Amino acid sequence: MKETSSSIYKHSMKLERRTASLYVQNTGCQQCPPGYGWGPGVRDHFLLHHIVSGKGVYECRDGRYELSAGDTFLVYPNTAIHYRADSEEPWEYVWVGFGGLDAGELMDRTDFTPEEPVYRGRDSETLRTMLEAVYAGYGAQTWEQLAMTARLYDLLAFLVRTAHRQEGREADASDCAVLAAEYIIGHYEEPITVEGLAALASVSHSSLYRRFVRRFQVSPKRFLLEYRIQRACALLTDTACSIQEISTSVGFEDPFYFSRAFKDVKGVSPRQYAARQRSGKGQETEEPEKQE
Repeated sequence: MKETSSSIYKHSMKLERRTASLYVQNTGCQQCPPGYGWGPGVRDHFLLHHIVSGKGVYECRDGRYELSAGDTFLVYPNTAIHYRADSEEPWEYVWVGFGGLDAGELMDRTDFTPEEPVYRGRDSETLRTMLEAVYAGYGAQTWEQLAMTARLYDLLAFLVRTAHRQEGREADASDCAVLAAEYIIGHYEEPITVEGLAALASVSHSSLYRRFVRRFQVSPKRFLLEYRIQRACALLTDTACSIQEISTSVGFEDPFYFSRAFKDVKGVSPRQYAARQRSGKGQETEEPEKQE
């Protein structure tokens, strides 16, 4: 570990998070003080912790896990959790938070499950090394972001390759959530309804909704809205198109509704966003989350 005192936190730069196949949300390491904990609460992304030293407790769903050096635990999105360091031998851990279109499917292929979110002992040093590699790769340059994501892919590839429970767990190629998301990305400028997506995937509206939220942690309707707004951001940045032209180009029939939706997602109007880009102050920043 490069730093072992208190906490070191690194927050990744994120572009079009909802439509990325895989992205690093955050990464860090922490030597926790005695009894230090987080929660009860929920995260909106996956979070993988590896315990370097010490002990602690992880509570998730109806499970309570007493963990120590060499153990790894996974936090699932939108799942109530609580974890805390031992009062006498507090743990030190390294973590990576991640999400993306492929994150749920990839984790489904590992030995982690919502019912058993803990990985004990086996390949401990390899896991630690790979997590630390993601952490060490942090940087603001494009090539550094790519390198960090590549290391995350290496980590997940290792977890998939070494999983013991592969039989019968291959992802269904016709998964309705993935099919609907791919259709949105390919046809976002066209009229799209959740009912139409459900018909395309040959499932009920409620079934598509449940599977979509489980896979992407957002509803199909919100996914469509956010993707259209991201495409609008690109047009506002790279073209001289009018608001009405951009509205039509990304699938909005009413430019006034487009402007309201844009502000709902981005916090500013399309004109304000374009002005910021032209002034050279348009790089979006996000406040770092609290320490894990």
